[in-house]
Amino acid sequence: MVGVVAISLGPLLDPILRGLHIPVSEGGFISMGFALGQLFGILLLNFVLARVPVKRSLAIATWLQTVALLASATLSRGLWSLVSAYLFVGLGCVFLNTIPGMLVGYKVKHGAARAMLQLLLFFALGMMITPIVIGVVLGAGSSWRWVFAGEAGFSLVLAVLLTVLPLPDIPDRENLRLRQVKDVISFNPKLFTTVAAAAFAYIGAEFILNVWLAKFEIDTLGASKTWASVAVALLWVGIVSGRLLAQPFTHRFATSRILFVGTATMALFTFGIAVSPSQALTGTFAFFAGLGASTSYPLICSYSAKFPRWHAGVVFSAIIFVSGVGRLIFPYLVGPLAAASSFRVAIGLAAFLAFVVSLLTLYLHGVAKEGRGGVVETVA
Repeated sequence: MVGVVAISLGPLLDPILRGLHIPVSEGGFISMGFALGQLFGILLLNFVLARVPVKRSLAIATWLQTVALLASATLSRGLWSLVSAYLFVGLGCVFLNTIPGMLVGYKVKHGAARAMLQLLLFFALGMMITPIVIGVVLGAGSSWRWVFAGEAGFSLVLAVLLTVLPLPDIPDRENLRLRQVKDVISFNPKLFTTVAAAAFAYIGAEFILNVWLAKFEIDTLGASKTWASVAVALLWVGIVSGRLLAQPFTHRFATSRILFVGTATMALFTFGIAVSPSQALTGTFAFFAGLGASTSYPLICSYSAKFPRWHAGVVFSAIIFVSGVGRLIFPYLVGPLAAASSFRVAIGLAAFLAFVVSLLTLYLHGVAKEGRGGVVETVA
């Protein structure tokens, strides 16, 4: 469900902007609303609602997401009404995105990188399939409003299931205070800071492509809505393929080394997208950019297992938070940058961010005290 909701805006952005008469320079505000909701959600989850059982938190968040998606479909009359509704979509969605990873960080200390790859593989499947479905739906003449309504129906089913089915909890969680946050960071401040910086830059790069690749295809290369959606799907076909192929390597190579190769590959092929002269070449580059990006976020998140006990959940939440800040800032910047310069320069920002992450991985190897086989998982 998280993958479905998170990727939808990209394929829907062009019809939304046209339907609500929103200029390209303001298109990033929609993504910003979603990201703001996610940031508020992370703060609530860790500073206010930590003692609420996991099952109850997930159920309430999914009901909120359902209502907000329905509001986006039926009540949006302009930019700010859509942004307001989409903020609550992000608020609900972030609980579904964060809590499963917190469970992995708390319960899985040996093989955390592999476990996080498997968890986020399901996320990637939603991100891969959804653009294709949206492209077909839009190509058949349906409105973006019907897509949001369909997602609300999907979310409703999930809300009912989460309400009635049993789920494990994370014991000993408490609402955080600044002193506790400082204690978590002080366990390994260099690792915490490097991982946070990598997550901030990586998600900025990924969501520039998620949100703007389809619009780039339409405006720069004259693609149809269906083909533009296929380009986004190809990005996620690459990500899914990479996550499947990479799992055996997490036990053979240091996590930071896998990250370096992946993010450098992502940077190279994202630059290729920015300068590509044709739709076919853009789709090919999108696939290989996704292949490079595939392991990046799961492996960045897996470093939360380097922190002890409930600290791991806090670190994972911090990664989600700084990721949300990256998603808030960089996709928004693409709109004004494309309007002031060109769409190619704006997409090139994603390549630059991926390159920055590849540089950070060189430092990460030392501060994480990695051996040849990945993250050293010795914490209790």
